[in-house]
Amino acid sequence: MWAAMTNQTSQPEWLDLKALRGYACVSERTLREWIHRPVDPLPAVRVGTKLLIRRRVFDRWLEEHLIKQVDIGCMVDELIAGVSGTN
Repeated sequence: MWAAMTNQTSQPEWLDLKALRGYACVSERTLREWIHRPVDPLPAVRVGTKLLIRRRVFDRWLEEHLIKQVDIGCMVDELIAGVSGTN
């Protein structure tokens, strides 16, 4: 029980932009751009003048934006087959 209470204290559930900047290793400007994106923005809550982001929501949002690997070899093979007419 004590470990759970200590963990909650050391890692707050809600982060302001300054705390999230340190957690995510990105600039505040980048965070603001993500929050105000017209498509798929980073979810945030405004409390007065402060923007707050829930840590687990940020983690989930970031995971959804992983860069996907592309099989270039397969693409090249398909292009060559299309040009040479060997489909």
